[in-house]
Amino acid sequence: MPLTDLKSKYSRKELKFGPKSEGAKFVSKYYDGHHKEPHEDLLYGFLCLIYDGTTNIDNLKSEMKVFFISATKQVIIEDNDVDEYIQKAKQKQLIEITQNQTIRLTKTGIKLVETSYHWNLHTTYWMRKLFSVTSVMLASAFFLIILSILKILTGLQLGSQGMLTEGYENLTDLIKIAIIGLVGLKFKKDRLASILIIIMMMFTGAILVWTGIESLFTQEIIIPNVQAYMIGFISIAMNAGLMYLKGMVGRTSGNLALLSDSKDSEFNIKLSLGVLIGLTFAIFKIYFIDALVGILIAVFVFKEGIEIIWEISKKEEDFDITSIKVYADNIYENRLTGYILGSIRRENLSRKKLIENFSKGLSLGRMYYEGFADFFYDELGPETADKHLNKLIEGGYIEVLDEQLILTRKGLYAFYHAKIKEFKQRANNINLKSQIVFKSLSCIIFIVFLALLIIFAPQINAWLNSL
Repeated sequence: MPLTDLKSKYSRKELKFGPKSEGAKFVSKYYDGHHKEPHEDLLYGFLCLIYDGTTNIDNLKSEMKVFFISATKQVIIEDNDVDEYIQKAKQKQLIEITQNQTIRLTKTGIKLVETSYHWNLHTTYWMRKLFSVTSVMLASAFFLIILSILKILTGLQLGSQGMLTEGYENLTDLIKIAIIGLVGLKFKKDRLASILIIIMMMFTGAILVWTGIESLFTQEIIIPNVQAYMIGFISIAMNAGLMYLKGMVGRTSGNLALLSDSKDSEFNIKLSLGVLIGLTFAIFKIYFIDALVGILIAVFVFKEGIEIIWEISKKEEDFDITSIKVYADNIYENRLTGYILGSIRRENLSRKKLIENFSKGLSLGRMYYEGFADFFYDELGPETADKHLNKLIEGGYIEVLDEQLILTRKGLYAFYHAKIKEFKQRANNINLKSQIVFKSLSCIIFIVFLALLIIFAPQINAWLNSL
């Protein structure tokens, strides 16, 4: 029975709660990676192919070479990688190899594949909940209310125009969430919602320019303190999370308004950085930097806002939603770049063959890895890969010679750079204990540092005021 037939046998409750605790512990014993989950390891895909009847080593290598999984850090699969999976599976008693070089799963191997598949279905179930427009809107509203209150109170206390503006900007972001819900979702006017969000972002930029110019002439005194820095860093962290989440869900759902709102969160990060820069200069009694940085940020926001509105205003047939770039796109583009460069580096390929391999590899990935194959981007497909291939050719990474794709020196450099990162990651996965110890110590040091800041905040504030 094909592995994917098991999907229909699981009830909604089983998908919701996943394998029992002993099942999760069983799965974690066999995979590398930080969380030791099947979607982090291509060993799982290797075992799935055997489960579904690919038992010849050469056929396994052929199938594994085209695998496309967004959630893994591996650039491309080569013959020696498959040999490594064979050795690893043998050591863990997951497979048996017969005299005629046929591979079959042991009882432990079968149990691991089935439990891992259930785990992937379970995690995909919850990730799709997280990557929904409703979840993003609720999370955004919650964090924006907290941030706006903290920033306005601190801005009033410090007399920082930048932080006050940032606080009020966060309050206006709640209106943007309402626009996404009403205009974008209820009335299906996604483009209109997106334009309204960008206009509001630019309006905030205009206010920032006006208040910044006023501050340049009045030279209001800013009193920096520890709380302001802490709020600034918290704001950057929260907005960075929202920026990626909105960008990811906007891209996967094709929601243009959310993509625009992701750009707005990016604007908030720049604002927070500007406020922190202004506070730092205020320590040395240089107060005009706070306003000047705000004006510069607003100018860049205007430029980007105009570019986005121009793109959105195009006719339906000329408009391409992928032209609205967000940081979350890096997940797909980096993975696609590695896959394309690695495939060409490994063997001679025509454009047609490369796209065929990608299409087959993505289908295999979605079959076994569920949402982690495309990282919940259902629109990812051959057309996207073909567009990305064109970008790499235009960027000088690839050239076409006698209808064959060939890497340029620039392409080879990018490929080897990606492989270095991959090997470092794989080495860290193997040496996971020391990595966990290092991260635990880092977290402890950070928590202690934060606690000391809070405890000694009055003394630090007094020192700052004495400068």
